[in-house]
Amino acid sequence: MFWQPKNQFVFKLLALLLVGSLFIKSLIYLDDNGDTWIYHLPFAARLWGLVTPNEYILEYERELIYQGFPKLANFLQGFFWWIAGIEQPQAANLVSFFSLVGYCVFLRSYLKIPLYLSILGLLAVPLIHIAATACYVDLFCNVFVAILILMTYLLYVREDFLNWRNFILFSLAGAAAANTKYLTVPPIAIILVFVIGRVIFLYARRAWGDSQKIAIFILGLIISNSLIFATEIKNTIIYQNPFYPLKIQIAGVVLNHAIEPSEYMSPYLKSLFPAQRWLYSLLEIGAFDDRRPWHWTIAMDFIPLSEDSFGVGGYMAAYVVFNIILFFYLCRQKNHQAKIALAFFTVISLITAILPYSYQLRYYMYWIMVLIALNLYLASQLNNSSTKSSIVTPHNIGVVSTSAVIVFCILTKWNFTLPTHHSLPIYIGYSLDTKVFRQIEDGEEVCLVGFAPRTFLYNSKFNPTRHYSVKAEAALSPDYVEEKCGSRRIIENK
Repeated sequence: MFWQPKNQFVFKLLALLLVGSLFIKSLIYLDDNGDTWIYHLPFAARLWGLVTPNEYILEYERELIYQGFPKLANFLQGFFWWIAGIEQPQAANLVSFFSLVGYCVFLRSYLKIPLYLSILGLLAVPLIHIAATACYVDLFCNVFVAILILMTYLLYVREDFLNWRNFILFSLAGAAAANTKYLTVPPIAIILVFVIGRVIFLYARRAWGDSQKIAIFILGLIISNSLIFATEIKNTIIYQNPFYPLKIQIAGVVLNHAIEPSEYMSPYLKSLFPAQRWLYSLLEIGAFDDRRPWHWTIAMDFIPLSEDSFGVGGYMAAYVVFNIILFFYLCRQKNHQAKIALAFFTVISLITAILPYSYQLRYYMYWIMVLIALNLYLASQLNNSSTKSSIVTPHNIGVVSTSAVIVFCILTKWNFTLPTHHSLPIYIGYSLDTKVFRQIEDGEEVCLVGFAPRTFLYNSKFNPTRHYSVKAEAALSPDYVEEKCGSRRIIENK
C-alpha cells in the first residue's frame, strides 16, 4: 500500500468536499475574467455556431488570432456550452475542471498516488485552484504537458514502459497541449527529443533486424508528430508560418505574419534576465498589490500592465519552497527513480526558466504540477523502503498541502472555492450599458469601440428579442478605428 495513516479519512473527506464544491462552482459560476470574454468564449461560440460572424465579429487582431492560433480547448469549451444551451456559457468551465480531475486519475494510474493526496497537493497551488473553475485554457494544456513529462520520466525509469498503449496516450496528450496553446510547443518539442532518443534505443534493441516492425514504428512516429503539431503544419501550408499570425524570424528570415507580439512587461521586469524574472515570480518577490481584490488571481492581474507586480507570482512562495526542499531531500535516495527524477527536473527547470513569459507562471503550470507529482511518488518509494523516514511521509506531506489549501481559501475569502451563481441575464444586466442597446436598431450593423473586455456580451444572440450585427474594435487612433470599422456605424465607449 502507498500509505495507511489512521486519519486518512479526514484527507479523503476534505478532498471530496473540495472537488464537489469546485464541480458545482464550475457548473454555475459565470467566469468574469477579461480573457474569457475577449476571446475564449467568443472562439468557443464561433466554433460551434452558437454566435456566428453575422452576429459578432472580434477585434481585427483577435480575428487574425482566431484564424491561426490552436483552439482545441476552445472547441471543447464550445462543446459543453452547446450541450448546456446558449444561456449557459458556464458549462465551458468544465474543460478546466475535468482536465484537473483527469490529471489526478493519471497520477493514480501511472504513479499509484491516491486521488485525494494529489487533489490536496495540486489545489494548494493558487493558480491551479483558481483555474479549475475558469474558462482560461492554461490549466488544460499544462495538464497534458505535465503528463508528457511524467511519461517521459517513466520511459527512462522503466524499460517495460514502452508499449503501444502508452505511445498512443503520449501522442494524444501532446496533441491536446500543442493544439491548445503556442507557448507549449517549445517544451513539447524538447520533450520529444528525449522521448525519440530513448524510444529508438529501446525499440531498435527489440526489433533489430525486423524491417516490418521498424517500418511500423517509423510510421507511428510520423503519425504521432503530425497529430501533435497539426496546427503548426496547417499554418505552414496555408500561411508559410507555423505560428501565424505572430511575427517569427528564423535564421534572419522573417516569416509571413500579421501581428508583432507585445511585451506586457514593466521596465523593471525587462531589465532582469528571464531566469531571474522566473525565480522572482516563484518566490513571489514584489508580487502582491493591495489594489487586487484577492491575494491571488488567475493571471495575477487587476492592476495596470505597466506595474512591476503584473503577472508575477501565483504558486504560493512558501509552498514552492517546501516542495523544492522536499524534492532535493527525497532525491538523496540511492535508487534509479530518484537519480532520474533529479536529472529530469533539473533540465525541466532550466528550460522553463528561459521560455517566453516564464515569469507569468500560469503559462507553465506543468512545472509545479510535475514537482508535486514527483514528490509524492518519491515519498512513496521512501515510505516503502527499509530507510523510511518518520518525518518525510505521505501523511505529513498531506498535512502541509491541507494547510496550504486552507491558507489559500482564507486569504481569498473562499471566493474561488465555494459555489456562487451568476446567470447570464443577471450578468448582462449589471455589466452592460443599457443606453448602448437603445442606440442599436434592429437589422443594423454597428462597430463598438473601446468596450473590451465585455463587448461580446452585446451580441444579439444574448438578446433574443433583438436582431443586429456587432463588430468589436479597440479604441486606438481615429484613423485605425475608421479603417477597421468600415461602413459600420461607430459607437464609442465614452
